[in-house]
Amino acid sequence: MHLDVKEHIEKLLNIYTKDDYYDFLVKAKEFYFEKTGKVTEDDDDYELRMNAFTDWYLFQYIPEDRKEPFAQTYAFDNNLVGDFERAFKDLNHSVFEFCGNSLTGKPVLKDILHNTKVTLPKNHPKISLVKGDLFIGRAFPYKLENYLHTGMCILPKEVKSIINKEAKIVRKLKDPTEETEFLFFTESLKTKWSRYGHVDINRIFVYPERKK
Repeated sequence: MHLDVKEHIEKLLNIYTKDDYYDFLVKAKEFYFEKTGKVTEDDDDYELRMNAFTDWYLFQYIPEDRKEPFAQTYAFDNNLVGDFERAFKDLNHSVFEFCGNSLTGKPVLKDILHNTKVTLPKNHPKISLVKGDLFIGRAFPYKLENYLHTGMCILPKEVKSIINKEAKIVRKLKDPTEETEFLFFTESLKTKWSRYGHVDINRIFVYPERKK
């Protein structure tokens, strides 16, 4: 994450997680983990998933009595325009595959849901992934580059073909709500798999029938 953006995210957290906003935080957490599966401090990916919740809460969650996510409200209230405004508004929530580094040393991701390529800057904070790893995450633009938020849900490589197939179906719908539901459901399947690792993974990663 770019340090300029990180500084503002810390301010966002300081504002929108306490006082008048604490009830929003509690309700959002209940909703998110009901959708994606419960998380405990004993889970290996506890920190990553809590970061993923925070990313969603600040940048995507819209409480019933509001019209936009907290990050966009913050940007407007603080007159953040241009690069900052795009960083807070143009969020790419997707399933990514880490493809390694390019010849110029830039980390490259395949955006499986949107069938595009995302290149990160050479000086991007280290990504603890190896080539071929799959994860649900959020990328954002800043100063003509792309950066990842810290929250991730690492997915088992064995289900790549299953996710590719379902992502293709969802992509054709061209509906952001369907995309979010697909990503939430995929994360819930990962949670289920982590709880029932003895069960054949192909019996766990089963998606509901969709209109093709």
